[in-house]
Amino acid sequence: MFKRAFSDALLILAGAWAVSFSAWAQTDFQFGYANEATVFDGFTIDCNRGGPAARCAIGGDDSAYTDPTPFLQELVMIDGQTYYHSVVGDPASNFAQEVYIMIGGCCYSNNYPLSSSESPFGGGNPTRVVMTNMIRDEEFTQRFIKDSLAFKPLISQTVVNADIRMDFEIDMSAIGYGTIDVVGNIANRLELLTNEYQGSGNYDNTVIPAFFSAKSLVKQTVNAGQYTYTPGNGNGGSDGEYTYWDGAYVEYLADHNLFRRDDQNVGYQVLP
Repeated sequence: MFKRAFSDALLILAGAWAVSFSAWAQTDFQFGYANEATVFDGFTIDCNRGGPAARCAIGGDDSAYTDPTPFLQELVMIDGQTYYHSVVGDPASNFAQEVYIMIGGCCYSNNYPLSSSESPFGGGNPTRVVMTNMIRDEEFTQRFIKDSLAFKPLISQTVVNADIRMDFEIDMSAIGYGTIDVVGNIANRLELLTNEYQGSGNYDNTVIPAFFSAKSLVKQTVNAGQYTYTPGNGNGGSDGEYTYWDGAYVEYLADHNLFRRDDQNVGYQVLP
């Protein structure tokens, strides 16, 4: 079972695991946004996080890293397995991300540390990665938490302002990557905070609203979590294929121009 250790800025989530793990899948991961390496080597970069300025050097050049964003990269050993560990941002700010990626001993190099878990197409093996991500502004907060190697993530979104509170959560953390016929748990709630509506428009997907007639039914179609990952022939099972309840999706064949804005990617146009 995985331990969950988050800062106060993140949700503390519990889960029960119903499958057997291999030895490497029993590792305890703790999301603490902290430096964990016991040895500072040439690969480690620890910038804008309150440590010595020398740790911001890249290849011995202290001036090479000029971005003000807090950033950490290091190699850590957990239960005999090496992981690439990175932290970007700060949970006290509006963005924070922490990632552990399993590294295969056969393929590691300082220049290509992720070679056992990813591919040139971005088709990394999700069963070799754990991560947490938080992004927020004055009204909106989104969290992505995948704290086990073998299981899918939990994703939540919250909107709070003077008029409403909206909470949406998809919890797939008890579903393995080889399972396609189990859906995640969905929470979808809306609360009107002003007295004008006196709560008459509140919504909770787990109950039938009181203002519906007795013959009315709330029909939900949920397919979140109904996908699998089949390891490919790349390093560490990368270059694999995701299969969804309504068909397969091959990431590196997708037209990424559909997901991008040219004005935010000047000089980095993607060819179809």
